[in-house]
Amino acid sequence: MDMQIFHFKKWTNWIFWYQNRCFEFQDTWLNYYWDKDDIGKIIRGSINLSSATAQRIDLKTLYLSNEKVTYYLKSDSAKDMEDFISRLMELKVTVTDT
Repeated sequence: MDMQIFHFKKWTNWIFWYQNRCFEFQDTWLNYYWDKDDIGKIIRGSINLSSATAQRIDLKTLYLSNEKVTYYLKSDSAKDMEDFISRLMELKVTVTDT
């Protein structure tokens, strides 16, 4: 399968709010990087999707969590978010709507 990179804004903290990040799927893991230059070099964070659930807040916002971590993600495009959610569902991640 071709590597697909997703570009989202990820909640970082109350000082920096949402920051642009790159995401890639690797088996049952979702890795994120600060930018495309980090891909394949420095993973800044990851979440195991085998026990994850996702909650769609609106067409461009998603909360993704497992028992250890939660990612708050925003997309500039509803289509990009839909493609990302489709990939999550392929990996058997339960996605619910609010």
